[in-house]
Amino acid sequence: MRTMTSKVSDEVPAIEGEPTRRNWFSFWSLFTLQTQNAFNDKAAQFLLIPLGGVLMATVPGAGGLEYMLGALIVLPFILFAPLSGWVSDRYSKTSVIRAAIMLQFVVLAWIGLAVWQRNLWMAVAGFFMLSVESVILSPAKRGIVKELVGSSRLGFASGVLEMSVVLAVCAGQILSGWWFDIRLEGYEKTSPGEIANGWNAAFFPLMLVAAAALPTIAVSFGIEKIPAMGRRKFEKRIFWEHFAQLKELWVDRRIRLSAAGAAFFWGFAGFLNLAAIQMGKEMTGGGVGFGTDIALLMLAASGGITLGGVLASLICRKQIELGLVPVGGAIMIVGSLALAVTPISSIWIKVWLTLAGAGGAILLVPLNAYLQDVCPPEKRGTIIAGVNLLDCMAGMVAVLLQGVLAKTGAPYFLQFTLLAAIALVATSYAARILPQHLVRMVVLGLFRMFYRVRVLNADRIPKEGGVLLTPNHVSYVDAFILSCASPRKVRFLMFDEYFSHPWIGRFVRLFDTVPISQKRSKEAVRIAAEALEQGDLVCIFPEGQLSRTGCMNEFKRGFEMIARKANRPVLPAVMDGLWGSIFSFERKRFIYKKPYCLRYGVTVNFGEIIAPEVATADQVRNSVAALRAEAFPERAPMENPMSVIGNPVTILAADPEVLGEYQAAVDELRRRSRSEQTQIVANAVQVGDVNAIGRGQTVMMEWTGLASCREVVAIALAQYHDLKLILVGADVTAAAVKQLTDQYGIEAYVGGQALAAACVQAGLERRCYDFSADILLGTQSLPCLAVKQRVIAMSMPHPVAVTTTNQHQEGYRDQTWGRLLPAFAWESHESSIELTGASIDGSLEVSGVRLDQEGFVEQTLLSIEEA
Repeated sequence: MRTMTSKVSDEVPAIEGEPTRRNWFSFWSLFTLQTQNAFNDKAAQFLLIPLGGVLMATVPGAGGLEYMLGALIVLPFILFAPLSGWVSDRYSKTSVIRAAIMLQFVVLAWIGLAVWQRNLWMAVAGFFMLSVESVILSPAKRGIVKELVGSSRLGFASGVLEMSVVLAVCAGQILSGWWFDIRLEGYEKTSPGEIANGWNAAFFPLMLVAAAALPTIAVSFGIEKIPAMGRRKFEKRIFWEHFAQLKELWVDRRIRLSAAGAAFFWGFAGFLNLAAIQMGKEMTGGGVGFGTDIALLMLAASGGITLGGVLASLICRKQIELGLVPVGGAIMIVGSLALAVTPISSIWIKVWLTLAGAGGAILLVPLNAYLQDVCPPEKRGTIIAGVNLLDCMAGMVAVLLQGVLAKTGAPYFLQFTLLAAIALVATSYAARILPQHLVRMVVLGLFRMFYRVRVLNADRIPKEGGVLLTPNHVSYVDAFILSCASPRKVRFLMFDEYFSHPWIGRFVRLFDTVPISQKRSKEAVRIAAEALEQGDLVCIFPEGQLSRTGCMNEFKRGFEMIARKANRPVLPAVMDGLWGSIFSFERKRFIYKKPYCLRYGVTVNFGEIIAPEVATADQVRNSVAALRAEAFPERAPMENPMSVIGNPVTILAADPEVLGEYQAAVDELRRRSRSEQTQIVANAVQVGDVNAIGRGQTVMMEWTGLASCREVVAIALAQYHDLKLILVGADVTAAAVKQLTDQYGIEAYVGGQALAAACVQAGLERRCYDFSADILLGTQSLPCLAVKQRVIAMSMPHPVAVTTTNQHQEGYRDQTWGRLLPAFAWESHESSIELTGASIDGSLEVSGVRLDQEGFVEQTLLSIEEA
C-alpha cells in the first residue's frame, strides 16, 4: 500500500508489493510513448542516411553521413549526461518525460523544414537536437519503471520495454528505408539523375513522422505523477560532473559491473549497426536499394534482439536472473564468429545477425533490470545518466573502431573475429563472477521442466532482512524446490562434511550454502546466526533428516537457538506432493526407480512469520502441518474426484458374498455428492502419502474388518493406487492366507481383528494393517485408526536405513495407532485432538488420544469413542 509523501494530490511514491491497475495503466502508457519515440528517432536517422548516400556526389561529407549520425547519437549523452541525471532526480520524472516528448515534436518539425529547404547540415543539426531530447528522456523513462511496477515485476517490465525499443527501432529502420527507396525510384523514373529526387523522397516521410509525434504527447499524460526524489539545487558544476557520475557507478560493485555489461552490449550493437550499413553500401553502391538493404540487415539484428528480449523477459518475469548474462554473451560470440566466415551476399548473414542480436538482448535485459533495482531511489536519475554516459562512450568507441577498420579496408572476417574476441573476454569475466547465478538458473530451469511448482503465499516472505525458513523435509530435491518457489535467494545450512567432497563441495558452494558442524553445535549456531544477521533468507530443515515414512519427524530445537541468537523471525513453510517422486523414499528407496510421471506437481506454501522469542519446535511443527493441510486441496485428484473413483478396480479373487457387497459400495460411492467424493478421495490420497500400501501392490483386504473405512481404503485407495485386490470375509483362515499369498504374491494385508489374527498364525507378524477398535490386540500387527469413516493414523514397517547417515525412524510404536497421516491440521486438548483438513467436513474431534512430538497417536483411555 502507498503512503503519501507529497502535498501534490496526483503525485504518488514508488509502490510496495504488487502493482495496481493504475500502475499498469501508467506502465503501458510509458510503453506506448517509448515505442513511438524510438520509432520516430530511428525513422529520422534512416531517412537521412540514404539521403546522404544520394547526395554524396554533390554535398561534401554526405558520403560518410552514417558515421557522423552515429557520433551525433552518442555525443549529447557525453555532453549533457550530468545535467539530464540532475533534472530527472530534481523534478518529477513524469514531468520530464512530458517535456521531452513535446521537444521531440518540435525537433522533428525542424528536420522536416530543413529537408524542405534542402539544407542537409540544418537537418543534421536537428538530428543532434533529437539526440539531446533522448538524453533528457532516458534517465526519466528508465528511472520511473521501478516506481511504477515495484521490484517483483521489474524484470518483466524492463524486458518488455527493451523489446518495445527494439521493435520500434526495427520498424523505423525498415519502413523509412523502404519508403525512401520506393519514392526515390519513382522520382528517378520521371526525372533521372535530378538532385532534387533525394530531397523529395525524404520530405513527406519526415513530415509524417513529425505528425506521428503529436499523439505521443497525449499518451504522456496517462503516466501517473511520480514525486521528485532528489533535493539538490542547480549548480554550474553539474555541467562538467561526468567523472562524478562515473564515480557514483564505481562506488557500488553491483552497479559498476551491471553498467559495464550494459555498455558492452551497446558497443557491440553499435559495431554491428555500422558494419551492416557498410555491407549495404557495398552491395548497392549507395544508390537505389541502399535504404532497403540496410533496413533488411537491421531487421535481422533487431528481430534477434526482439526474440532474445521476449525470452529473457519471460525467464525474468518473477525474479531477475543474472545467470542469463554469460548465456547471452556466449550466443553473441557464436553469432560473431559465424558472421566472420559468411559471405555478405549470403542469406545466412541475416541468420547470424539475428543470433547475435538475440544473444545481446538475453545479456542486456537482466542487467538493466538489476541495475534499476539496486539503484538508490534518490540517486536513480544520476546513476542512470552515468550509465547512459558509459553506454555512449562504448558506442563512440564502436563508431571509431568500425570506422577505422572500414577506412583501412579491413575484411569482414577480421572485423567480426575481433568483435567475437572482445565478446569472449567480456563473457568469460561474467561467467567467472556470476557462477552461482548461472548454475542456479540452469539447475532450477531443469527442475522446472520436471516439477510443476505452485506457490502459495509467497508474499509472506519479507522482501529484505534475515529470516529463518523452517520447511518439512521429504526428498533430496527439497532445496531446489524451495529455491524455485522463493522470490528471494535462499541460503541452506549443510553439514560441513559434505564440503570436503570434491564434487558436492564445489556444487553447494555455488549456491552459497552455509557450512555448519554436526559435532560443534555452538559453532554451528553462531555461523547460522551470522548468516541471518547479514540479512539473508536462511533455510534449516528442523527434522534434521529426510522423512522415510512420508510423515513429519520430530522438529529438533536447534533452529530455536539460531533464531534467538540472531534475533530474526522464523518462517514456516511446507512442500506438498513430493512423496512419490524418485527423490523421496517412496517404494522404500531413493532415486533408483521409475518415475510415475514426467512432470510432478508440487505445492509450496509459506506461513506467517513467528517472532524468535515464541518460536518453539512444537509451535513451528504445528504451523507446518497446518500449512500442508492448506496446500493439500491443490492436488489434482481433489479437483476431479471422479478421475479416481471412476476407475475400474482389479479384483484377482473374492468371496462371492463380499464381492457383491463391494460392487454395491462402489456404485453407491459414485452416486455420492461431489463434496463427499472429494473428502473420501482426499483421505485416500493421505493414506497413499505414507510408506505403507504402495502403488500397484497386490493387497488382501478383509471387507468386514474395514467397516470403519471401507470407502476410503478398499475402494478409493484401491483406485488411486491401482491396487490388485483379494477380497475376503471375517471367516478368513491362516491356511487361506498362506495359500492366496503363494498364489498371488500378496504384498500387503489390510483388515480387522480376523485378518490380523490369521496373518499372525500364518507367520506374517507385523504385516497386517489392523483397523481393529482395540489397540491392545494389535501388538503383532500394524495398528491403524479410523474414526467416522476417515483414516486418521497408520502404523507401518520401520523404514530401512539406506545410508550410514540415515537416522532410525519408527514406522510403528507399541500402544499407539501409528503416525498421524499427513495433511491434517490439529489442535490438542487434554484428552483429545481436534483435526481439520480436506478429508473432513468441518472438524473431527477424536477422544481418548493424544499426539506426541513425533506424530504418533497414543491412547489415553481404554477405548476410542467417536466424537
